[in-house]
Amino acid sequence: MKKKLLATAMMCFVMMTAQAQIYGYDDYVRMPTMDLYDPGVMNMAIRAQAEAAARQQEMIARRQEMFRFYASRALEAHKAQRWYDVIENATQAISIEPIGLIFVTRGEAYEALGYYKEALNDYKTGKKDNCPEAATAYNALKAKMKEMKKRK
Repeated sequence: MKKKLLATAMMCFVMMTAQAQIYGYDDYVRMPTMDLYDPGVMNMAIRAQAEAAARQQEMIARRQEMFRFYASRALEAHKAQRWYDVIENATQAISIEPIGLIFVTRGEAYEALGYYKEALNDYKTGKKDNCPEAATAYNALKAKMKEMKKRK
């Protein structure tokens, strides 16, 4: 057990030392760091940061485009009363960007199919996003469910 522990400690020490770099013009070991006074290194760092920002903006634009695609498909299916398509496309849109109005659209589809519990959850989530349509639909469905309980 002691040999194994000693061997592990030695390997860790060797690996830590191997990560350091030995420069030809230096007679000591220096850990790799960015030299702030070297304009070439700074230009590389600035260029890399600009490229990363551009990729991030491109990714955001792509996500927004996908959200608009799924949200418009959900609204088209809602107009045609294809409720399962509404649920599928609204779920995709919500996974990209959870906006209250999309929760209302999906909640209406659940309500039309008779899945009142799921519809209430979607309306409640839309209410948390300060969507007035969600609050109205939530209250209307609650009243409808009370009425249904009274009839039973």
